[in-house]
Amino acid sequence: MKLTPKGMRDIPPKDMIIREKTMNLIQYIFRNYGYRPLDTPAMEYLETLRAKAGEEVDKQIFVLDGGEYGLRFDLTVPLARFAATTDDPKPFKRYAIGNVWRKEEPQRGRFREFYQADADIIGSSSMRCEAELLKMANQICLEFGFEKPVIMLNNRKILDGIAKSLGIENKKAEVFRILDKIDKLPEDEIEKLLRESIGNKTDELLKIIRSKGDNHKKLDIARKFSAEGAQELGEILSLCDFDIEIDLFLVRGLGYYTGPVYEIKLSKDIGTVISGGRYDNLLGVYGQESPAAGISVGIERLITLILERDPQKKKTITRIFVAAVKDEFYNHSRDIASQLRAAGISTETDLNSRNLKKQFEYVNSLGVPYVLVLGAKEIESKEYTLRDMASGEEEKLGMDAIIKKLTL
Repeated sequence: MKLTPKGMRDIPPKDMIIREKTMNLIQYIFRNYGYRPLDTPAMEYLETLRAKAGEEVDKQIFVLDGGEYGLRFDLTVPLARFAATTDDPKPFKRYAIGNVWRKEEPQRGRFREFYQADADIIGSSSMRCEAELLKMANQICLEFGFEKPVIMLNNRKILDGIAKSLGIENKKAEVFRILDKIDKLPEDEIEKLLRESIGNKTDELLKIIRSKGDNHKKLDIARKFSAEGAQELGEILSLCDFDIEIDLFLVRGLGYYTGPVYEIKLSKDIGTVISGGRYDNLLGVYGQESPAAGISVGIERLITLILERDPQKKKTITRIFVAAVKDEFYNHSRDIASQLRAAGISTETDLNSRNLKKQFEYVNSLGVPYVLVLGAKEIESKEYTLRDMASGEEEKLGMDAIIKKLTL
């Protein structure tokens, strides 16, 4: 029997627990800023996806059904298609957490099927949008214990201005694709590809984008190529009360970006974890023009970093197991489990008619923290033996006391 397709994998319960916890926290943060949930089909018409995929991403689309459909490669294009055909009050702030597909070579923290968590704002040209999105992204990093995220900011208008000043506008798309590979290729390889594309203009280009200095100096350089782009970056910086670094190397490979672009890294060796930008022209492709900006959290890379830092994995979300001393007490254990579940405590009972020893072996194999032992005396007195499986300590408690202890 064949295993899962290349670049795709099963996610076992111990990994799904941390995955769901991660996505639930991100969802909480999105909702806390007033973003509303939206879901879209996994499949879109191929022409919808290709309308703004860009040459690089177009190669990565999983084409289905003889070429009429394709699997979504991100959550932004489906949003643009949806928002361009609806009339929600503006700004329309939405979030979406779902799986996407790209036919690229799998590597550490990168798969062909993966999850993204996106938040987008439709209907506002203000840089307040970028500031809010970056603040929210920064909060996500802090909530997961990454206290010093590297937040990099640039503007496609500045890059367009650089290309125009160097006379390489006809090579702009190709040059941007090369620069976007900086995280994936050695710097000398990047330089080689640039020379093959734009020849001697490479030296001038690299001199500009390698410019050293603080944000003020980089803004001065940026103004030479796009006063508007530099002004937008300055406004974003003034609205943010956390560290952001202007990076004139930063491109973001997707072709639909039109203004500020940003990336956030949490590790030197795993690449970008959160990214995004402004895409003011994308909705117009689908019928109704409107300015837009958004961020995307790479769930796979974030979880990889979380687990590297803290490899402890829970095997179950069950808090307590009700173990009947005799099988004839099963109906009582089921009733007790119902009371615990009604109090919001995840509870299991024995479904295999096992003796007490076997039930305890099952509990230990999953790491369930508590066992309620149910025998004839417990049924009669309604005082139950609660065993802490980590310490081995036992105590007799009534149901109200058990619920209170497990919900603290």
